[in-house]
Amino acid sequence: MHTLGVSLIYAAIVIRGLFWYSQGPYLGLLVTIFAVYGLLFYGEFILEQRRGKDEEGHLRWVRGAYLLLQMCLVLAMLVIPPLNDFGATLFIPLSLQAVLFYQRRVGFMWIATFTLIMAIILVRGGDKFPGGLAMALFYGGVCFLSGSYAHLIRRAEDTRRDNQRTFSELQAAHRQIQRYAAQREELAAERERNRLARELHDSVTQTVFSMNLTIQSARMLLDKDMNRVDAQLDRLQGLARSAMGEIQMLVTQLRPEPETDEGLVAAVQRMIAERRAHNDLSIALEVTGMKDLPGPMIAGLCHIILEALNNVAKHAGTGEATVRLNMAADPAWVEIEDQGIGFDLQKDHSQRGHLGLAGMFERACELGWALSIESRPGCGTRIRVIERSTQR
Repeated sequence: MHTLGVSLIYAAIVIRGLFWYSQGPYLGLLVTIFAVYGLLFYGEFILEQRRGKDEEGHLRWVRGAYLLLQMCLVLAMLVIPPLNDFGATLFIPLSLQAVLFYQRRVGFMWIATFTLIMAIILVRGGDKFPGGLAMALFYGGVCFLSGSYAHLIRRAEDTRRDNQRTFSELQAAHRQIQRYAAQREELAAERERNRLARELHDSVTQTVFSMNLTIQSARMLLDKDMNRVDAQLDRLQGLARSAMGEIQMLVTQLRPEPETDEGLVAAVQRMIAERRAHNDLSIALEVTGMKDLPGPMIAGLCHIILEALNNVAKHAGTGEATVRLNMAADPAWVEIEDQGIGFDLQKDHSQRGHLGLAGMFERACELGWALSIESRPGCGTRIRVIERSTQR
């Protein structure tokens, strides 16, 4: 819009000048000055749109020469007799350009130079000292106002470029976060597949293998000892029930994330009810204090508790367990304890993978919590997850 305004000012001065000098001998000179001024102004405007930031050092000299030449053209028009003051209006576009070229300080120094030279010509060339000074001050004030407007334009343009750069950086960061999230999802899915494959191999596959051996034994006893066939069939039925329980536990783990809107306590209560129904476990829940936790953290803690209860059902040799949620402590902690057969952590490190403990350690690490295990043969097992972010 400022280019349109400058064009209107230029057109007005051209019309006024041609009318003022239409009967004088200097009309050709005036037309030449107007033509050169206009060509330089619009040529510089077009070139400015095509220049890059890497030319900034060279542009300072080119712009300085341009402003100096334009100033000389305006001064030449001012001294053409008879003296006129409306030609000084052409300093207004130059003031606008000076601030756009050089920013505030250097741009206003150019405007001050325009005003000083214009005042000298108007005061010394005019018949009336007060009138020439007044017009010089008027045109100088308008030039400084134009410079202030140009300064605001430049600041707005710089802000727009900064916003565009920031927006581009945010878009790049957003794409990077999306790629990272996709990689995390892929990694989590792969980890879950590996865990399920490990569970199938460690539990269901072994149970099915035992069932096949039992069937072979029963067939061999059909011709030799019928009395022992019933015992083998009973064992086969027990193995089938165990395999069904293992499959149900794996299917439960494949379900969507637990509901976390109601908080950790409600999610754990719902999960304990499911474990009681599927595994005939007697699970006690002890809650101390309440604390608001984000949904992903609640889901992760529920997965750890579920894995610990699955281990109780499969390996602990007991049907009882206790889940403790202590959100009032600093740091908060979650604990799963049973009074089963336990195991030797120092002696059998390979059991960490077999019992699903590796997965619990990984989940706790992803949540920013720490997991610890206490167990001895014949003394049960205690698994505690502690909020690491507030540990002292």
